[in-house]
Amino acid sequence: MTKNPNSPANRTHLTLYLPGIFSAPSADEATADQFRALETLLARAERNEHFAPAGHEDGLFALFSLRQDENADLPVAAVTRMSDMGVIDNDWWLRADPVHLSLERDGLVLADAQNLDVTREEANQLVSEIMEVFTADGWVLKAPRPERWYLKPAHEPRITTTSLAKVTGRDIHPFLPAGPDSMAWHTTLNEIQILLHTTTVNAAREQNGKPPINSLWFWGGGRLPRIAPVSWAQVWSNEPVGLSLARLTDTPSKNTPEGFADWRSRADKPGEHLVVLDDIRAAVAHHEDSAQWNDMMQRIEAKWMQPLLQALKSNVLSSATLMADTGVSFTLTSRQARRWWRRRRSLTFYRR
Repeated sequence: MTKNPNSPANRTHLTLYLPGIFSAPSADEATADQFRALETLLARAERNEHFAPAGHEDGLFALFSLRQDENADLPVAAVTRMSDMGVIDNDWWLRADPVHLSLERDGLVLADAQNLDVTREEANQLVSEIMEVFTADGWVLKAPRPERWYLKPAHEPRITTTSLAKVTGRDIHPFLPAGPDSMAWHTTLNEIQILLHTTTVNAAREQNGKPPINSLWFWGGGRLPRIAPVSWAQVWSNEPVGLSLARLTDTPSKNTPEGFADWRSRADKPGEHLVVLDDIRAAVAHHEDSAQWNDMMQRIEAKWMQPLLQALKSNVLSSATLMADTGVSFTLTSRQARRWWRRRRSLTFYRR
């Protein structure tokens, strides 16, 4: 049966944002034929090396036509606070996420809250104890989610910071706040670490064999950005950055579909659709877990890549873009998806 070129499906473009797709903890995990449909899509697509800056949050902001000023952070805190607290204001906010620092040969290595199993009660108690000391400095510290905390200082600091994802599993010292006010913030960080060392929460955690929450990580400071209208007909995401940016632009948003078939059945608007699949990134950033990365990639291969390739080849879908958090994107049309002569390469090729 001939497909109608004017049908809603054929007037739909799908962008899949896939942070972590080229970041397997072990290069040996991407073995031959394991991800055949994905590798076929990549081989037949047109590659854009400079689609967006590298980095998870950087890529998401770029998808909404927002890029980082070299003298300022991406305002991740103000944006994710919208999703976590359900409120909008124009105040300056900074993420102050709970972390664990361990002394290793390379220095103080950071583990983020995804590895710490922080409870809501622990978060509330720690915030209360920190505020007993820093309220006099004009601080407002909130923990709407155990793993994401928000700080509004009395005055907007002149610092730039590094995103939590870029520091996880690494020595923190090269990534501490920089800028004219940086030394004051280094001192504040040391004071918080001393305070957290004496808390009853951490004493109980250590008794239960859990790593202490012995520091905060400051990052993503700024105010809510002004965003021009975007082209997305719908945004599909489970993570706070994409959901909040959709809300800022009045773009309809829904939870991430289970797979391509689920997306097709629920996509009720023609146009450009953005789907954020960030589960792969968690396996790399949070656990350095090759087996988990491999399992998630196999699930994406079966649920997304195989049906996507077939939909493009059969002209059910007009075009698609695959975007990694390395800043590279791959776009192909239904016609290009049938370029059988383009040689398929393993995922390790695209990590270069």
